[in-house]
Amino acid sequence: MAKKTVVEFIDDLDGKPIEIDDLNTIEWSWRGVDYVLDTSTPNLEKIEEGKVPFTTVLSKSTRVSGRRRSASGARRATGASGDAGERAAIRAWARDQGYDVGDRGRISSEIVAAYYGQSGAR
Repeated sequence: MAKKTVVEFIDDLDGKPIEIDDLNTIEWSWRGVDYVLDTSTPNLEKIEEGKVPFTTVLSKSTRVSGRRRSASGARRATGASGDAGERAAIRAWARDQGYDVGDRGRISSEIVAAYYGQSGAR
């Protein structure tokens, strides 16, 4: 028995089939995330001319690598970052600058930002 496999390329923008000689694969990155989009030549021209909104290109593209966020989309609090030595240094600096900071617990993002702003570290 013979078996035949047919590969069909579909335009990511409009969902229509694309002939192999009309296939354009766009690989692009934005904010540390890599994407890929397969599209026809007419749709590629529309993208290049700015006739397709960026949000459409982004939503129709496939993410291939890059940063990931937690399921909730929340970012990690900056006040909780760093090792114990780094947190101790931030607390000592904050006290010297007149900030009210406890011996334990979260360090406010305002203090952390001020510390890194003055030291140029991070």
